[in-house]
Amino acid sequence: MEKTDKHTILIVDDNPNNLFSLHELIAENFPVEVIEAKSGFEALRIISEKPVDLCLMDVQMPELDGFETAKLVRSRPKTAHIPVIFITAFDPNKNLMEKGLNAGGLDYLTKPIDDVQIVHTLNMYLRFLDRERDINSELEEKVQLRTAEFQNINRKLKLEIEERKRAETALLESENKLREANAAKDKFFSIIAHDLRNPFNAVIGFSNLLRENISEFDINEISEYIGYINDSAINAYTLLGNLLDWARSQTNSIQFKPEAVNISDIIHSTLVILSGEATKKSITLSNQITPDSLVLADNNMVSTVFRNLISNAIKFTRTGGLITIFSCLCNGFYEFTVEDNGVGIQQKDLEKLFRIDTKVYTKGTAEESGTGLGLILCKEFIEKNNGTIRVESEPGKGSRFIFTLPVFIS
Repeated sequence: MEKTDKHTILIVDDNPNNLFSLHELIAENFPVEVIEAKSGFEALRIISEKPVDLCLMDVQMPELDGFETAKLVRSRPKTAHIPVIFITAFDPNKNLMEKGLNAGGLDYLTKPIDDVQIVHTLNMYLRFLDRERDINSELEEKVQLRTAEFQNINRKLKLEIEERKRAETALLESENKLREANAAKDKFFSIIAHDLRNPFNAVIGFSNLLRENISEFDINEISEYIGYINDSAINAYTLLGNLLDWARSQTNSIQFKPEAVNISDIIHSTLVILSGEATKKSITLSNQITPDSLVLADNNMVSTVFRNLISNAIKFTRTGGLITIFSCLCNGFYEFTVEDNGVGIQQKDLEKLFRIDTKVYTKGTAEESGTGLGLILCKEFIEKNNGTIRVESEPGKGSRFIFTLPVFIS
């Protein structure tokens, strides 16, 4: 025997002399570990605690004989594989052999012990166990190799699935960007073709009327027409400014310069510009921003946001209404609110306000028109400055446009 891993043989016999003789004989002829058990109960305990490769079992033992012990060994899943060779002083006749086979025995050895017979029998079974171990080892190696192959295939499949998901995501993003670009293009041409032409039509129409018939008008009529021309020019100028800002934002040509911005200064400048529009409608502009409201943001972008939001509030607030601008500090951000008590916005239109691919058609309280471009620009600028913007509104009661900007920390 040349195996390095020793087999374990359990000898079960109630006769100490038989145990000693078998133990000595096996130890002299085979490089195995030999364990002794003096009863069937002791044998069951041993095989439940330690792996056993072969069992030599005496048939005649008190309390629990060899056949009953073998049945119990074979009935347990963890020990059912152990080969059992019976040792008997009786002639192994047909009945005895059938009884042994039914008990799970594989072979018989007879007493008195024949050394040559035992060595020959054990040699045969140990070689069989060696071969079985080799086969199991080869199978285990093959299983490990096949498992490794399957694992590699599985990894490759996962990588391929992830790559396809990334490709699908990239394609979806590309399609979304293309849709947004088409919507932006349509929006741009719609504004140029319609919204930007309207104020110029008014300017041209009223200026021609004055030029051709000025002698027929009194000073009040002339003043009224000049007012129309002025309003149209201001609307055209505001729209053109938003168009230019938006076009620059789409091409990433607007320089982003975050710095300490005093919101109070921006509100003051914005209200000076828009006070004329508010006065025409007897609207009160209430500035409740504290003087020390410093944010980290781009000054021009924030100015554009406030100008658009307050201008919209004036547009959709009735004569004699109130517009309030206030703020609060929350989790490292200033939250600014432009609130009016105007006409409000329908619930179905709220989610469309900041989208380029939709348009909400709503006239101001003095029939002012709008493109919605200002709100889209507000969203882009606020998000560029690491903030968020949302709207809350109820038809007939007014609207609140709320956005955040990070606090400036010196």
